[in-house]
Amino acid sequence: MKRWSVVFSVVVVLSLLITPGVLAREVKNPDTFVVAHYGEPESLDPAWMYDTSSAAVAYNVYESVVAFNRMKADEFVPALATEWNLSDDGLTWTFKIREGVKFHEGGTLEPHDIAYSLQRGMLQDRVDGPQILFLEPFFGVGTSTILDVVNQVGDLKVEDSSTIDLTVNVKAAEDACKKLKEAVSADDKAGTVTLKLAQPTPWLLQILAQQWGAALDMEWQVKQGDWDGDCATWTKWHNPAAEASVLFNKMNGTGPYKFDHWTPGEEIVLVANENYWRTEPKWQGGPTGPARIKRVNLKLVEEWGTRLAMFQAGDIDYGDVDAAFYSQVDPMVKTIYWEGDENGQSEEVNPDGQLIAFRNLARPAQTGAMMNFKVNTEGGNPFILSGKLDGQGIPPDFFSDIHVRKAFCYSFDWDTFINDASQGEAVQPKGPIPMDMLGYRADQPTYSYDPAKAEAEFKAAWGGKLWETGFAMQLVYNTGNDVRRIAAELIKANVEALNPKFKIDVVSLPWANFLEVRTQGKLPIMISGWLEDYHDPSNWVQPFMHPNGSYSRMQNFPKELGDQFLELINQGVKLTDPKERAPIYEKLQNLAYENAITIFLYQPYDRHYFQEWVKGWYYNPLMPEPYADIYSLSKEM
Repeated sequence: MKRWSVVFSVVVVLSLLITPGVLAREVKNPDTFVVAHYGEPESLDPAWMYDTSSAAVAYNVYESVVAFNRMKADEFVPALATEWNLSDDGLTWTFKIREGVKFHEGGTLEPHDIAYSLQRGMLQDRVDGPQILFLEPFFGVGTSTILDVVNQVGDLKVEDSSTIDLTVNVKAAEDACKKLKEAVSADDKAGTVTLKLAQPTPWLLQILAQQWGAALDMEWQVKQGDWDGDCATWTKWHNPAAEASVLFNKMNGTGPYKFDHWTPGEEIVLVANENYWRTEPKWQGGPTGPARIKRVNLKLVEEWGTRLAMFQAGDIDYGDVDAAFYSQVDPMVKTIYWEGDENGQSEEVNPDGQLIAFRNLARPAQTGAMMNFKVNTEGGNPFILSGKLDGQGIPPDFFSDIHVRKAFCYSFDWDTFINDASQGEAVQPKGPIPMDMLGYRADQPTYSYDPAKAEAEFKAAWGGKLWETGFAMQLVYNTGNDVRRIAAELIKANVEALNPKFKIDVVSLPWANFLEVRTQGKLPIMISGWLEDYHDPSNWVQPFMHPNGSYSRMQNFPKELGDQFLELINQGVKLTDPKERAPIYEKLQNLAYENAITIFLYQPYDRHYFQEWVKGWYYNPLMPEPYADIYSLSKEM
């Protein structure tokens, strides 16, 4: 009987080995995690970056005082700080900094490095950058830029702070820096960093846990030619172009991966930090010591067919898959995980599959097509063609006419877009504030696809001239983002169908180039997505409605409209009682609709696909990309 058992076992094992897809696959490139994505970083400077492709690289290289508690975006665990406390009035945070941590280039982490990193970021404060996230908590509501602080301390009474000349207002600039150093200070002997806020900011740890809280080695930065910490010199490093930052293509963090090289247009490569300091896991069951995966290769692959072929061949561990292509990947899926990691509910759908899929991921993100009220024409602008209302282009203020904006809103077919481009896994937004958040109302009016109303609005636009004259323009999306391509093509098709004199050319630009012309305000319509920085409606109305918002600045709202938005936004931030705040955000949501400032396209439910040998992945809604925490992963069958 025992002999029969042995023979039977051998037969079973042999049959499994030769069955396709069962035990026959070997882990490809077991020491390397390979990603195929279509977004290349703008910069590797964590204080400069404000896009997810850049942030995902930073997450693997840099660390902050705290980290997210795995899947929880509102719980935190120690990172470069071992402990912290908040004063009773909610205004003073004190962090005890970990000892013995080394930077990749050899320096030792000290509290002054943390303080310097935060100070440097706020003083650098590039246009359309992320530093408002810190400036407002430290200096009060209405502080959008470091120039606002210069204006405050110098009592300059300048209405538009962006016009302040730092070479003239030298003392005010120096005093602003000194005020910043009072707010963000370090005590190397005590081993602490202290942050003094102007107002309670419940979401401060959410911001610090992300790349903007990254710790830099002050001494190493100075050797590279960066700010030396002197308040008399900081203006030399203010508002740099991406490539002008010392950290544009350099990295020196404390994290589990070290920067190896960046070949623009091809790849970014990271290697394991074999001297990584972590001896205790961040969370129960988490890794310790050097990373298990020794090399990370982030490949820029903008063409979908190439990414699909790489998936099929097992040449990539993760790849970007737009919703429009889910059906092409799903036959390759072996197991679906429904709750954000491998520990939740799962379903095996194909025993011979080679991929795992994480589905039903509610993402705090949405994409909009933002209409520019006054397009920048400095140095020429190909996107508005002739630049006139002559049938061969559009004037710079084309979208200042509300009838034009409403016509474009009525021309978008949400049902077709969500069903086809998003495979039904998205919802139409009600405005800038997403579902299930303070200020969101299910009964908020929205636009719907209505060709008759679109035609009526076009006929009313520009005093009736537009319908007779026609127009031509370019509508731009970032190369490789096929969902945005489909949205642009849908706008083109529906608008052109109304009048043969309407012409829209859909064109693509690489991500970095797209961001450059968007920042310059040269796009008549900007199709971009927003992933929240922290979970509060203020972080949604700010980018979409604030006159200096990350997107709305480039829309150039009329002053009267911008001031109306700004007054309400500032009211909402000052208040703490949700019952008092809700009506303010509901009003802002409705004003976005009434003024038709943006075609709010979709809020997605995400899916992510990996090779089945990838273990340990988890979903955190504030992580910028699925490959932001490769340290937690392993590759094994």
